[in-house]
Formats: sequence, structure tokens, C-alpha cells
Amino acid sequence: MDLVTQTVLGAGVGELVLGKKAGNKAIFWGAVGGLIPDLDVLITPFFSEVDGLFVHRGFSHSLIFSFLLAPVLGWLIYRFHRKKMNITRGEWTILIFWAVFTHPILDYFTTYGTGALLPFSDFRVELGTIGIVDIFYTLPFILVLLVIPFLRRESLLRRRLISSTIILTSLYLLGTVGNKVHINSVFKEAFAKQHITYERFKTTPLPLSNFLWMGLAESDSGYYMALHSNFDSRIPADFLFIPRNEAKLDAIAENEHINKLIRFTKGYYHVNEDENGLYLADLRFGKMGIDENADFIFKFYIKNEDGEVLIRQSNESRTLDDTAFLNFIGRIKGI
Repeated sequence: MDLVTQTVLGAGVGELVLGKKAGNKAIFWGAVGGLIPDLDVLITPFFSEVDGLFVHRGFSHSLIFSFLLAPVLGWLIYRFHRKKMNITRGEWTILIFWAVFTHPILDYFTTYGTGALLPFSDFRVELGTIGIVDIFYTLPFILVLLVIPFLRRESLLRRRLISSTIILTSLYLLGTVGNKVHINSVFKEAFAKQHITYERFKTTPLPLSNFLWMGLAESDSGYYMALHSNFDSRIPADFLFIPRNEAKLDAIAENEHINKLIRFTKGYYHVNEDENGLYLADLRFGKMGIDENADFIFKFYIKNEDGEVLIRQSNESRTLDDTAFLNFIGRIKGI
């Protein structure tokens, strides 16, 4: 998920694990632990545009990473605080372990794809039950962490606040799994009523909440896409067909980076051209806005220069004007 969410989750975990003994320092080091896995973005510039997609949420997000990091960082924190705090190296190690470990666990529920089993397998986990940004998950942590630092570390209220917040957000995360099951059934019914035959389909929650979803049904030549809110009064009826257009890549179909890029999209991609040239869009992340002419969020421009294939991720489609944002919020409310 986003950096703010992972930081406040780590801070909350740190408070839960060691707040009674370490006070606000547990919050601080928990936040550091929650932040560390996403520091892989600092090394992605040293890789190609496509390889960087796999470096992010790669080994630093694997299940084994927290086991390797926690003893080292726990020892360093112990050395730093040992003269002023009666907290053992093992206790700091446990704090860091849970702060780091919960980061990828949360990411597994998103759509991007996370290397849970690295270095033993490059399979990327993508449960797709919660958006990259979800205010209903993040906001409780932010609110409680604005209050807790001003309470005594031995305070029972302090313990109850962080415990109830973690229970609440965990139940919400579990609820996103149930909601995805429900949304899947809605789209299956919609596909059947519209006589859409498909080889596979996926549903993805759009940003900000768990209430607006995109459904994609893959046919032999492209994808049928529609939106559905939990507050809609009817199932989806109007599907936008997006052709795959893979023939546009025929000249470079054997290129290693093109195939890696397609693998990153899990096969949900659209190829086309605009004023900037040939591009490949990852359909799993949808568009910036609900208008069918809105630009795709994950879009990669492709140039073939004398046999050398150059791929550049576009950042031009990452802005949302006020009107588009209000339309997006309105769509969450349902039709």
C-alpha cells in the first residue's frame, strides 16, 4: 500500500509490541520498520524500467526478509538505547520483526504483485482485495497515533486505543476479502446477462475505499471492463470493450523486456498508439477517472530504435483534476 499507510501501520505495531516499556520510541522504531521494505524504490533507478517493476516489492517484501533484518536492526537499536532503557536486544528484535513482517502481509492484499516467496520462487502474490490507497484502513491509525504520544506509556487507555485500532483495521481488511467474493458474484451475473464469454476475469478495488470496483473479463481478443459500486442499485450493464491489440507488438514480440512487461501485467494489457507513440497499458490498475476516455494509470511507452527496444513509464496520466475527482467520488456513492 502507500507509504503513509505502511508507516503508520508499523508505528501502531511498534506501540502494541513494546509501547508499555519503550513509550514513543516504540512508535518511532515501529514506523522505521514499517517503512524499510519500501526503501527498495531507492535502488530501482539502477535497473531498467521494466526490471525495476520487479525490484519494487521484491526481496524486501518476501516472508524471509523480516527474519533476516530483525536481529541486525534489533541489535543496533539495543546498542543505541541500552544505557538509558532497560529493554533487551530480543525485545527490540521482536518489535522490528513484526513492524517489517506486517508490511508485506498488507501488500499481498493489493493488486501490484508482491514477491512473497523470494528468493526461492518469483511468483508474485496479488490478492486484489484492497486498493493501494484506502482511507478507511489508514485513517484510524493516523487518528490514534495523534493521541497516543501524549498519554503515559503505562496508561491503560493507551493500550486499549492501539489494540482496538489494530483489531478494527484487521477486521476491515478481512472484510475486503468477503467484499471481493461478493463483487465477483455480481460481475459473474453481469457477464452472464450480457452474454459475455470469457477465459478468465478479475476484479480490482479502485483507490480511496473498498466500495468501487473494476471488473475485467478477458476474451480471445481483448477485455470487457465495467465499474460497480457496493451502493449501485443494479448490476453492471454497460461494458467497455478494450482490444488487446497484441499484433502491434509483432515486430518486437521476442524482446525480453516486452515479455517481462507483459508478465508483470499478468496478461491484462492493452496496446495502442497516441500522440506520444506506441504504448502498453496495464489494465489491472484501471484509469484516472471514470470517463471511458480517461488515461490509463499504468502506461508504458515503447520505442524501437534500430532493433533496440526502449520502454519508459508514463507519469503524465497520474493527475486528476477537480471535476474528475468529484465525478469519481460521486461514482463511489453509487447509481
